[in-house]
Amino acid sequence: MKPTYHELEFNITCIDTEHMRKDFVAAYLIEHNGRAAFVDTGCYLSVPNLLATLKEKKIEVEAVDHIILTHIHLDHAGGAGELIKHLPNANVLVHERGAQHLIDPSKLRAGVIGVYGELFFKQFLGDLIPIPSSKVVIAKDGDIISLGGRILKFIDTPGHARHHLCIWDEQSRGIFSGDTLGVSYREFDTEQGVLIFPPTTPVQFDPQVWIDTVNKLLTLKPKFAYLTHFNRIEFTKESADMLNQHINGFVAIAKKSANEESRHKTIKDSLLKYLLNIATQHGVELDEQQQIKLFKGDLEICAQGLGVWLDKEAQK
Repeated sequence: MKPTYHELEFNITCIDTEHMRKDFVAAYLIEHNGRAAFVDTGCYLSVPNLLATLKEKKIEVEAVDHIILTHIHLDHAGGAGELIKHLPNANVLVHERGAQHLIDPSKLRAGVIGVYGELFFKQFLGDLIPIPSSKVVIAKDGDIISLGGRILKFIDTPGHARHHLCIWDEQSRGIFSGDTLGVSYREFDTEQGVLIFPPTTPVQFDPQVWIDTVNKLLTLKPKFAYLTHFNRIEFTKESADMLNQHINGFVAIAKKSANEESRHKTIKDSLLKYLLNIATQHGVELDEQQQIKLFKGDLEICAQGLGVWLDKEAQK
């Protein structure tokens, strides 16, 4: 197979994992002084693409030292167990809250099947392979690793999920941000720049903590965010302000819909209206049906995550 990837500066490659659709879920490959690391993997079905990228770039599997996971949601980490089988010298770096779920993924598997069903799991995610505990390394806030002399620093970044880490790469002045710095699809780029919105995925969405995290990351004065959804963007204070504004916008929709009889549908419909509106304000010229198609993959999980958050708030 011939992989699809985007060559970026600083020896960073954005790999299209081809999960669900094109240009939807990225994994990143960092190279330095003959050593390599993956940041996120996509799902189990994405692994052939990652290995084909190594082959295409003439990187030996023995040269890969690390699989770094921003968090354990399956579009980010579902392929780690299969990928590590092909990388004899690699370990898997993950937040301490996620480590056990990689070693024994039975709860992760059951949770996904419970929400999406067995057919979806097999068709779009494929499988979930346990990782030997000897290969799993816990990464904590402030930890540093060297990739062939290139320093990568881990930052604890809750808000989207409590098991979320971001990785600061001083060389590119970039943050490998998983979902913490939002979702931004290249199809929505305009003269105004990028359009960013928050993926409020179940089950640990925490809006104020997330906003605090975004503001903390901004103190690094990053030049780039390497997003899982999708590809590298320039990240500025305006980017952060936009993301925080839309976190609050999503929360306002949830609160307004809290007592609706068909709460989930109301939230989902309101989110779509909100997203179409901000796209129009941003100068997006795609027709509405194209926009709906691109937003579709996020609407269901964002609405679910807001519903879970409402239920938790009601119990306080």
